[in-house]
Amino acid sequence: MKRAVLVLPAFFAIALPGFAALGGAEETVAADQAVFRATRAAVSEQGTYRLHEMSRGDGTVVREYVNSAGKVFGVSWRGPVIPDLSQLLGSSFAEFQNSVHSRQRNRRAAIVHNSDLVVESTGRMRAFYGRAYLNSMLPSGVTQETVQ
Repeated sequence: MKRAVLVLPAFFAIALPGFAALGGAEETVAADQAVFRATRAAVSEQGTYRLHEMSRGDGTVVREYVNSAGKVFGVSWRGPVIPDLSQLLGSSFAEFQNSVHSRQRNRRAAIVHNSDLVVESTGRMRAFYGRAYLNSMLPSGVTQETVQ
């Protein structure tokens, strides 16, 4: 029994880095699909990047933008609930949390504009939307407005 207690946390610690997130690898977008219990609606080539779109049964749509190096440079969401931002932002989540807590003025919006990380999340009950991207990973010729 003690072995199981020690093995399970190690198993989950190994599994966590596989989830796709901002700055993560494209190959793991399927893990987000499983975590969010979503169906992949579309994968489309947009010239210098690929767009993965997933939708959930509750109407939430999540988009992940992948550059030619195979890294997720942006994510966006819209729907009746805010998806798990720790999942979507990955290693950038701690920076987002710290920045939001230090600037919290508006309870309806969470906006972070740091040197590399940009997160904008807002909305009201049953109508949330937001986006996040890493300036350093935007493909050449792609503007911040692309991530929607």
